[in-house]
Order: sequence, then structure tokens, then C-alpha cells
Amino acid sequence: MGKYTYNEKYDKKIEDQLKIVKDILVKETNPKSIILFGGFGKGEGMVLNGKPLNDFDVYVVGDRKLTDEECDRLSVKCSSALGRGGLDFVEHSDEEYDEDKFFHVDVRFINFNKISKLLPTQRTFELKYGSQTLYGKNVFNKIPEVKVPVSDAIRILFNKMDHLLISEDKINKKIRMIYVMKAYLDLCSALLIYKNDFAATYTKRNEIFKRHDFPDVLKKKVDWANNFRRNPDFDSYNIKKEWEEARYWVGYSFKYIIGGCLNLKSDDWGEIAKAVYYKLPYIYFNPYLRSRYLFFGQYYLTLKFALKCWKRGDFVVKPLFSWRDFGLRIAVPLFLYLYGDEKNAEYYLKKLTFKTKPLKKRILDLYGGYYLQKLI
Repeated sequence: MGKYTYNEKYDKKIEDQLKIVKDILVKETNPKSIILFGGFGKGEGMVLNGKPLNDFDVYVVGDRKLTDEECDRLSVKCSSALGRGGLDFVEHSDEEYDEDKFFHVDVRFINFNKISKLLPTQRTFELKYGSQTLYGKNVFNKIPEVKVPVSDAIRILFNKMDHLLISEDKINKKIRMIYVMKAYLDLCSALLIYKNDFAATYTKRNEIFKRHDFPDVLKKKVDWANNFRRNPDFDSYNIKKEWEEARYWVGYSFKYIIGGCLNLKSDDWGEIAKAVYYKLPYIYFNPYLRSRYLFFGQYYLTLKFALKCWKRGDFVVKPLFSWRDFGLRIAVPLFLYLYGDEKNAEYYLKKLTFKTKPLKKRILDLYGGYYLQKLI
């Protein structure tokens, strides 16, 4: 196993590309540290013919705050310097996938003086135990020990539903198989978080997952996804069948977790939708708040997103008449649509926006716009 990927023969090429990214960020931001996060930070970066397939995820740690706009500008600059397009596929879900156009360097910022106060999230856990220092100080000892909350497991599965829906009708087989693979890797993460048995790397999670009492067929799927990430092969599969199976197992995992969290006896998607829409906002944010009575603060997230929508000419106003987080509520029509209940998907979408057509695109645009915000 290499430093950045499963195969050390790719490390030199990856390191050369990371040096380009590092040099740009050092010059532009004067950081105290730069952390390599994500797949390549774990040493599990996905490579095809020597070319990185998954993004470079980096955190700039410094004193001078970088705004979201500055991070986006640096992401594009770093991606362009590598000869890649720098676009995020979720943000451009109506386009066909191209591995160069949609490879990007995801740049995020952490204030050096606040690194010890990072929220208890999967991201914080992996920053501490599944990342590498690209430049400057080793700050991992400042990152707090955290228990990843079940809320993160739910968020992970919402994102997988979004990715599967995005890729459903794509012609490009690569992106569909990548999202199928990621569905299994991330549902494994979600279920292990729920079981309080999470680990920092995909390889270790796979080992742990096999010890739990989950269906054998799902264990084999998770094992397959780990092997696929090591040796990607896009030509040997019935993509429609693989996509449908991944959708089923993401749904299974979601029902498993949400049923336990909300004490649901029914696995009917309509009943789950009601519970997620009306009950989940009362508990979802508790792990991230100093007091459980601050859950009304989620209105701030909705307001921030509404302002973002207005800025681009999408004048959403309905979400502002409820304290419940928009992100949780837009996830309801997302999973209803993915699992075949378009009537109820539109019903819940109408609670959020006057504009509901075309239904699938409208759901994806609103969900993607919310979750692409650099909230963590």
C-alpha cells in the first residue's frame, strides 16, 4: 500500500500534483498547515491509468479566514494548474460526466485557534485519524477526540441517495459505477457509526463490518466496493442491475438507522417521510449544539441557504416560515422520488417551493445547493 493510493507505484505522480497544489496554497494563503483529507489523505486514493479519479481534498489551517468564495477560487486555480476542470459534479448534475472536467481540488479552511473546537463529525474524526500533513505544522494533536454522532450517518445516506439519483440516467458508465461503489463504502460508514464502531479508513471499516450481524450479501457488496476502489473496472458489470441493487441497500441502511433513531415500526416510505419531516429536526442537531434547546438555531442555516438562492435568482420563501432545517426537509422529496413515490415527493416539495417542475431536477438542484455549502 502506498502513501496516497493502494499502489505505491502511483505515489510519485500524485506527490508531484500535490506539490503544485501546495505551492499555490502556500503562496496565496500563508497557512500554518495544509492537511490532505479524503481518499488520498487516507492512503486510499482511487487511480485509473495513473490518473486520480477522486478529488484532492485539502484543508488550509491559518489565522486569516478564507471565505467560501476564496476557497472556491483557490479550488478552481489549483484544479486548472493540474490541467483539470475543477467543477463539482453535484453542482452540475444536469451535465454528462467527464473525469477531467469534474475533477476538482476541494479547498476548505479551518481557523488555527479554533481547531480544538471542531464539531463532533465524521469529518473531524477522519481529519484526526485519516489525514496527512502536506505543509507546515502537524496539528492533529489539537483536533479533539470525537464520537461520530448518528446524525452524521443519516446525512451520509441522504448524500448517497442524491448521488444515485444524479447518476440514474447518465450515459457515462464511469460515474454510475463510481457512485454505486461509493454507495456501499458510505453505507458501511453510516451503519458502523450507528453501531458506534467507526474507523478512519475504508479498509479498516470493511474488516469491522464483516464482524457485525448484517446480511451476508451486503457484506460481500461492501467487500466488492473496497476491491473495486483498489482496481477500478468499468466494463464488466450490468450497470442498471448494479445501480438498482445499490439503491436497495442504501434504502435498507437508511430504514435500519432511521427506524432505530425515531422508534419507527413501519418501513413504509410514506410513514418514514412524515417522521423525518416532522420529528427528525428535533433531535438531528443535538450532537452539534451545546444545549439541546438551541435546535431552533437551525433556522439560521435555512436563512443562509435562502439568501444563497436569492443571489442566483431563485426566490425561495416558503422555508422561511418554519424553524425546521431546510436540508432535512428537502431530503424527504429526494428519497421519496428515488424510491418511486413521485406523488408524495411533489407534495413535500410544494411545502418548500412554489416551483416544483421538472420534479427530479428541482429536487436535485435544491438538495445539491444546500449540501454544497461549506458548513463543516
